[in-house]
Amino acid sequence: MHKARGKTPEVPAPMITVLLVHDNTNAIESTRAYLERMGEIRVDAVHSTKQALEMASRRRYDIIISYFRLPEVNGIEFLADMTGIELLREIKSTQAGVPFILYHRTDRESLLVEDVHYAAEVPSPEGGSRTPVAEMRDMIYQAVLRKKAERDQAIRGDLLSSILSVSPLWLCQVREGNIEWVNSTLARDLGVDAGTLTGQGIQAIFPGRDEYERAFRDLGHVTDERGWGHAETLLKRKDGTLVPCRIRMRAMDPENPARGHILVCEDRSEYKRLLDAQKEGDLRYREFLQNASSLIIKLDPEGMITFFNKHAQAFFGYSEAEVLGKRVLDTLIPPNARKGAQGFATDTGQTQEGSNLRINEMMLRGGESVWVAWHTRAVRDAGGHLEEVVCIGHDITDHEHRERRRISTAMWRDTVIAGTDIREEVFDSVLHICMEIAKEGREGKQVGTAFIIGDSDAVLVKSKQLILNPFEGHPAADRMITNHDIKENVKELAQLDGAFIIRGDGRIEAAARYITIDTSKVGIPKGLGTRHSSVAGITLVTSAIGIVLSQSGGKISIFKNGRMVQEIA
Repeated sequence: MHKARGKTPEVPAPMITVLLVHDNTNAIESTRAYLERMGEIRVDAVHSTKQALEMASRRRYDIIISYFRLPEVNGIEFLADMTGIELLREIKSTQAGVPFILYHRTDRESLLVEDVHYAAEVPSPEGGSRTPVAEMRDMIYQAVLRKKAERDQAIRGDLLSSILSVSPLWLCQVREGNIEWVNSTLARDLGVDAGTLTGQGIQAIFPGRDEYERAFRDLGHVTDERGWGHAETLLKRKDGTLVPCRIRMRAMDPENPARGHILVCEDRSEYKRLLDAQKEGDLRYREFLQNASSLIIKLDPEGMITFFNKHAQAFFGYSEAEVLGKRVLDTLIPPNARKGAQGFATDTGQTQEGSNLRINEMMLRGGESVWVAWHTRAVRDAGGHLEEVVCIGHDITDHEHRERRRISTAMWRDTVIAGTDIREEVFDSVLHICMEIAKEGREGKQVGTAFIIGDSDAVLVKSKQLILNPFEGHPAADRMITNHDIKENVKELAQLDGAFIIRGDGRIEAAARYITIDTSKVGIPKGLGTRHSSVAGITLVTSAIGIVLSQSGGKISIFKNGRMVQEIA
């Protein structure tokens, strides 16, 4: 035989269990047989109250039927271990609530059946229209039906409780302003025990009285056609964090609101996160539109120009068609700066998020040099491979010195010297001397050097002279870095090993100074040498700023707090 497909086998209902204390009479034996034929009842028959007590101690029965006392046999009265009343007392102490039926023969002609649990009593004379057995059967049958109804109600209650416990909604029953019940979801998500909330005022789940009163005003004012009040509010977790929620409330019985209300809460945290993310995206988009008035260039990993916005076209003097597909190094970087800008695309792609500006000397169509500060961002695929680099630039050329274009530091200088004793004109003077050395070199050779500016007393303690200090003994006025006449001397001494030490007010303390600190904790980009690590290290342990000119490539790196904050190529 083949089993039918597509049908779910029915799960049989649990049996009603009956414990019957038998008095060995035909009437009770007939009752036992009748109960077993009903199909949903299992009868365990015993012949003494002592045996019944032992059986009840091992399992819980749905109904217990017992004689009041043993009947007479041929005029002889037998004494049981205990009477049915005594058995009832024992059962109540261990299994409260179990239906208990007592039967007792008052004489040979009648049988008294009493449902102790439901206070029902039926005297049944044998000579009546119905037999005592039938009366007993009816009473037991009614008890069985009641037990089945209680069992079904308990199953439905358990099922409803299970459904409510797994519901993603937070549910709460409120009566006269107090919490009578909450589902496990609400208790778990608020981080409290359900029993702790029961009996408290509903205000307990709100962050304060003002929020509670506002929410309940809205619940009373904003109702739908089905009688649900609506409100947006905040609820409070046990740890004090606030949860944005949408709450709904209505009377459990609209005809009798005194029975209480049901409060349904929906956690809106994820919705709020999505809303905040959308707002942030809108802000970023508006920021991008604002940056459209800046120089925007896109490069592929090889440094080829793939996008050139209108502002860049107007600034550099090239149309988009003239530069697309060409290397940025060959088109927009002047020949004398190309060596230092070899990594314009690749280095940019490796720039960490949150890094500072990258400043490059660029070239207009007519050959004029300009300085541009670039904000760069790498765009990568799912595997982390570089797809393109987006460069957003700003012209920072000091156009007042037309005979010799210089960098304007106004846009970024304050960030670098903040928290130091360095004056603006001192920083600018050192930077411009560095740039001139980078361009000119000395005696036809490229020169590398370093300047430590500010917190000079601490720097001198952590360094030593390699040779006699060439500035020692000279008047202070002749040692000011802002003095135009000293510029050539500085350029000449830049060929010496070691660093210049300059006070925040511009006085040169020393040249050819060797930094004597441990640089093992310094983290600098790959490719930089010992000069860079030493300068980064001294800025980590003092409040000084370090400016390093690289001999190979002419790049200028600016260090603060042990890290490179600016690069100029």
